[in-house]
Amino acid sequence: MKNLMLFLFSLAIIISSCNPDSDLLFQIVSESSENNEVTGETTDDIEEISTEEEIDHEGKLEINVTPCDFELDILSSGDTLLIGCQLDLKGKTINIPSDVTLEYDGGEIVNGVLNFASGGKIDGNLLNYKLEIKGTVSLQEDNFFFYPERWNIVQGETSDTKALSNKVNIRKAMDLVHALIGKVFEIDRMDAYFDVHIYLANPNYQAQESILLPDTDFHLKMSDNTYIRVQPNGAPAYNLITVYKANNIKITGGHLLGDRWEHDYSPVNDTEGRPRNSHGWGHVLKVQGGKNVLIEGVYLANSVGDIFGVHGTSLRNPDGSAGNSIVSENVTMRNCIIESARRNGMSILDGDNILIENCKIKDTGKGPVEDGNNFGTGGTSPRYGVSFEAYRERTSDGALLEYNKIENVTLRGNTFTGNYAGDVVLYTCSNITIEDNFFDSRIGNIAAHDVVIRNNTMKARKNDDGTPFNYAINLKSNINEWDGEFTYNYTISGNTIEGYGNAMILGGKNYKVFDNKFLDNKNGLGFDSIDSGEFYDNVFSSNIPYSIAYFSRGGILKDVSIMNEVIRVDYRPLNFRNIEASSNSPLKINNCELISLTNKKNFIENSNYITIEQNIINTDITVNNSQNIIIKNNTSE
Repeated sequence: MKNLMLFLFSLAIIISSCNPDSDLLFQIVSESSENNEVTGETTDDIEEISTEEEIDHEGKLEINVTPCDFELDILSSGDTLLIGCQLDLKGKTINIPSDVTLEYDGGEIVNGVLNFASGGKIDGNLLNYKLEIKGTVSLQEDNFFFYPERWNIVQGETSDTKALSNKVNIRKAMDLVHALIGKVFEIDRMDAYFDVHIYLANPNYQAQESILLPDTDFHLKMSDNTYIRVQPNGAPAYNLITVYKANNIKITGGHLLGDRWEHDYSPVNDTEGRPRNSHGWGHVLKVQGGKNVLIEGVYLANSVGDIFGVHGTSLRNPDGSAGNSIVSENVTMRNCIIESARRNGMSILDGDNILIENCKIKDTGKGPVEDGNNFGTGGTSPRYGVSFEAYRERTSDGALLEYNKIENVTLRGNTFTGNYAGDVVLYTCSNITIEDNFFDSRIGNIAAHDVVIRNNTMKARKNDDGTPFNYAINLKSNINEWDGEFTYNYTISGNTIEGYGNAMILGGKNYKVFDNKFLDNKNGLGFDSIDSGEFYDNVFSSNIPYSIAYFSRGGILKDVSIMNEVIRVDYRPLNFRNIEASSNSPLKINNCELISLTNKKNFIENSNYITIEQNIINTDITVNNSQNIIIKNNTSE
């Protein structure tokens, strides 16, 4: 009898290597015996067992929990074994011979450890939170499908304890799949909360307490049915999901949701005793020291702080070199929705070569203005759609310490709507391209340089009182006694700007502004102090009562020219006050059409060295308390 069983088992192994449809023979033999006795039935007399895997990627993995009547010690090197029943290891460690493949056929292996010799393979559907895998083994396929119930994930609203267990278990699954050389971790139907809170706003600790993705060659693939949520908490900081010291990472699909509306905003100190009452460090997704990262088609919302962040793993050396920090590089976010962040939609603190493309970034920072003491669900500053926030310091003797650097970032094809304070703020960054986007509020800056703003559509939203948003592009001069001007090298071209209180106010050094359309703005383009600026081939058209094209609020102009402009506005094409130019570099206005639709005079007051010549002007120019104003060779319309 024993010899017959061994023969049938050997036959099953031989057939399985040639004919996948015959892999069930071993299971059939096992289930046809009782008390080690052959029943005498042929395989024709045994009820047919389906070879189709009962797998539903939208629901549960169907498991046959009938106990197996065999042990794994029957395996030999090179065997393939189908698991169609529940094999309980009873806490044991089972050594698996080399080159053995374990395949799912409706069963499972639980409560123990499988220790594979070299060349082992295991079906991803056999993995679960009750089974530990060791040794030299890999998944049969690169793709792994995550069934929440196989990993003890409690779905829906739950306790903090179970939400913490959810985090531990999903991380265990990800780490195991990665160790088994799995490339794609796929989730479909899941709606669960994960406890990721931490009482310290520190990149390393926030990463370690989060759903931390593996460090290389990993794709978290989610569907429209996937909801990963922050368990509501009262801590000042968290990351829901983190890419940390990682390379070649993808995150696609799904919904990632913070706890903004359920958070406890009571005053709180961090673990080092510092007050963190603003609760402004809760992130939905953060990349810290990530290289070659793609985030695509993800819905992210409701952060306590920033929804998305890009940072290094630590501060850089004071000279801006990376030092011990791993700098995030080649990070792309595409076709995502960023909605209802409490602080910023996204904050870029440190990184190189970052692309944000075809995303919708909306409703950032809405809610009551908070007074610094009474924090709640209302927005907390700065409340921008995208904020560039490189951290820098200056010593008492003026040395600049560049602990963060932001370089080579492109915002392309995005739609910005409803962001409370503004759409983009350029703070201490360089080599930035902003193109082909839609904005309904403003682009602002502090100490940024080498910036291109082109081919965008900017259409002002209405404030609560019905007035238009005040600024479209507001770039301020930033001069210090040690380094001079920090706002320099801007090219602004091909933009359409419509319906603002002030379309542009510019200050700084080295501007080229051309081929823009200014439509129905109350005020068009205003000068702060500018050192070298070329303004040409722009069109200003406005029927707004008392609308103005070019204006100034006082400042020093050097080498600034306005040429080949077409201006047709309700009130004044030129309205200059308190301009200080010089004899060797006057403000020049040449070859322009300067048309007031209501025949109002152009106006110059308390200004010096302005030359207006060879233009078409339909009204006079009033000059008050000004010197060296040259008006010549102009013609009437």
